[in-house]
Amino acid sequence: MTPPIMTAPIVPWPTVATMLGDACGRLVAAGLPTARQDAEMLLAHVLGTTRLGLYAAGPTPVLGSALKEFEGLVVRRCQHEPIQYILGETEFCGLRLELGPGVFIPRPETEALVDRAAALGPPGSATVLEVCTGSGAIACALAMRRPGWTVWAVERDDPAVACARANVRRLPLESRVHVRAGDLFTPLEGTVSPGAADLVVANPPYLSTPILPTLPAEVRAWEPRAALDGGIDGLDVIRRLVAEAAGWLRPAGWLLLEIGEEQGAAIRGLVAANGRYAEARVLRDFRGCDRVLEVRRR
Repeated sequence: MTPPIMTAPIVPWPTVATMLGDACGRLVAAGLPTARQDAEMLLAHVLGTTRLGLYAAGPTPVLGSALKEFEGLVVRRCQHEPIQYILGETEFCGLRLELGPGVFIPRPETEALVDRAAALGPPGSATVLEVCTGSGAIACALAMRRPGWTVWAVERDDPAVACARANVRRLPLESRVHVRAGDLFTPLEGTVSPGAADLVVANPPYLSTPILPTLPAEVRAWEPRAALDGGIDGLDVIRRLVAEAAGWLRPAGWLLLEIGEEQGAAIRGLVAANGRYAEARVLRDFRGCDRVLEVRRR
């Protein structure tokens, strides 16, 4: 008798729905509170669709290279790498911005700083200095919001400088947003006239050093410390900004800073002691915390 021919069982490719379920379970086990959202964003990225589109494609098999790519992304997210770094981009003020490891991730809270700067600045042409620019998010958002504005964006960290320049090209805003490498206002010397700026805007590092070890793992272990650490009381860079910005602002020009949630009183004291500004105002965020300092040069 001829022995039967043994064949390997056919193993079906996993579907979109099963891939999502498996990835979500792994991300939950890794301690990620946004597990479902993260799994959807990663799979949508791999398949070139939207999160909503995944549900229409639920029974569809995920094949070959897409399966392998998705697995690699899930492993990275399980290690608490920020999803913005994994996807290579983020959204800020309605803009899709390039973003990569070593660059501070812009937060939704910072959109309030952009809104306020756009409201206070001149409606026509203006010169804006944006220091601690990071990815260039604020500079690009302001330039998109106000077509007459020229923005000089300064950043000292090399990966962030490269990222900011890439975002300026991506939008494209090269004619109105100029990225310079260096510390605070130093790179602008000889390029922008002192006393000529209509606004100085910054989201500086403002967390106190003792707080850093308590931050979530994806912030503590992945984002650049220099963009977070404001010194023992969180005010090291803010002190310098308050001291130096007045020399770059025209009379009645505005200084706007994002600040820590309990720093308003201390920063108002710095402004009052400086003597070159009118009384400072602190705006609160949706949680009722200090968030934006605005002050006008006398």
